Amino acid sequence: MAALRPVLLGLTLAALSLVAWESLRPALLIVGNATIDLVDGKKSLGGAISYAAAVAEAYGVRACIVTAAGSDADLAMFKGHDLHVVPTESTLTFEHTYTWWGHKRKLRVTAAPNVTLTMDHVPRHCRGARTILLGPLTPQDLNAATFVPPVPSWWQKLLGARQHVGYMAQGEQRTLDSTGRVIPAKLPSQHIQDAVTPQTSIFLSDVETDVWPKGSVAKLAAQSNRFVVTRGELGADVFSSDSTIFHFDAEKVNATDTNGAGDTFATAYMLALSRGSSTPGAVANWAASRAVMLPQSCKPGCITSAIRDATLWSQFRAASSLRWQWSSNKVAVVIHGIADRLEAITGPAGIMLQHCQGHANAAVARVRRQLGI
Repeated sequence: MAALRPVLLGLTLAALSLVAWESLRPALLIVGNATIDLVDGKKSLGGAISYAAAVAEAYGVRACIVTAAGSDADLAMFKGHDLHVVPTESTLTFEHTYTWWGHKRKLRVTAAPNVTLTMDHVPRHCRGARTILLGPLTPQDLNAATFVPPVPSWWQKLLGARQHVGYMAQGEQRTLDSTGRVIPAKLPSQHIQDAVTPQTSIFLSDVETDVWPKGSVAKLAAQSNRFVVTRGELGADVFSSDSTIFHFDAEKVNATDTNGAGDTFATAYMLALSRGSSTPGAVANWAASRAVMLPQSCKPGCITSAIRDATLWSQFRAASSLRWQWSSNKVAVVIHGIADRLEAITGPAGIMLQHCQGHANAAVARVRRQLGI
């Protein structure tokens, strides 16, 4: 039995290290380009990652954010997040025009950065985030395939440490004409196909998918974790890998402006999913309903207060607490099992383990206090 002592002690220390890593890894990594949106001659910050950051802040999540932007972009709204900017000559700029009745939007790209974001642009301490959220706005924004993690290892499965990848893929389905006007692609982008894995959740609207050949969504869904098609006031359809299709209706609200609704939906969905919610669609649906009730002039910043001030905020925090307690208990069972075995073999080793475990428990407690759960 003496020969097993170093092995068991090594396993114990490794398990404690994994617990500490899991406690300290970022909750969310957001990657994509911030934009300058021109509406009626006025400039404002936009882009999928801006809406994602606003939703993350509302739900108390400090995200790692990686974006490419020039000196002309005002990135003040990302204050409070862990922001990393890849400097470029120009910030991605969209000119928004609307039909006379005000609902149909047309986009034109007037400036674009000269950088395609990859995992190499992400700081090392952000790469292990529990959830990765990708928000390309054009096919040149990022290389999604580089962000897709490998198959989870045995210890990630044991600790529930897998990475969830949310892919807001609207930008991959855009092509530009000679004037920079945005035109929807009629086939699934090769970029999307390259990034589909069992850990990827894809989010697109019916505007992008309804022009695809029949069966395209089901084919991609079979290779992914899920494929979500949002349908505006008609709700959303979730296509699972086992060919199951779940539909849920949209919240009945007085919509003012739909900009950012899809990004809000996807972000809330992935955050709820990562926290163990059994109904992430309901959380996402509700969050999106807050976004469409707000005027474009205040977005994306005002989405934070709209979500934070609502009653569902407390329900989400309660669900997060349950998820954290479940994960902590799962890890504790493993650690205590090893502790009992070590103490039975050698007293001093067991005492050492208990000392290390005390520090680990204290670290977990600090993280829980920071999360407010």
